[in-house]
Amino acid sequence: MSKIDLGADALDVLVGDVARYGALGLETGALFLTPPGEPSVTVLALAGTADIDRHARLLVLSSAALNPLFAYAEQNNVQVRAQIHSHMHEAFLSNTDKTGNIRMPGFIASVIPNFATPSHDPATWGWWAFQDSDWVPIAPASVKARTTTVITFDADGVREH
Repeated sequence: MSKIDLGADALDVLVGDVARYGALGLETGALFLTPPGEPSVTVLALAGTADIDRHARLLVLSSAALNPLFAYAEQNNVQVRAQIHSHMHEAFLSNTDKTGNIRMPGFIASVIPNFATPSHDPATWGWWAFQDSDWVPIAPASVKARTTTVITFDADGVREH
């Protein structure tokens, strides 16, 4: 299963976060969490600051930053399904994106282009799923009306909004 759907509320929060860091000339990112085997994103996990390294053309989420998120997922019976991050201009997977991302079957990667002025339309973003040892293009996430839990994660832990 490589299709996901996203709450319109989460979309607004995510695009706002991308624009905020994009205005500073920096990439940022988030992860989508879903109930096991379900396509609906119920938790939007925004990257915080502790042990998260942002640059104009690079975002690094350290294991120290990811560990609290995976503990949260386990405690809340959700799974990390997708990693989304921004790029300055184009929506593509760099070699770093391809090799440094979570590489397990069905895991989704998305790139939001034009980080200073990101689009609210997920169809304008790049979407890929990891299948058969490679990243293959997939359909974009659909947007639904729903309430999504929003958290921030980093090496200091997980904080709900």
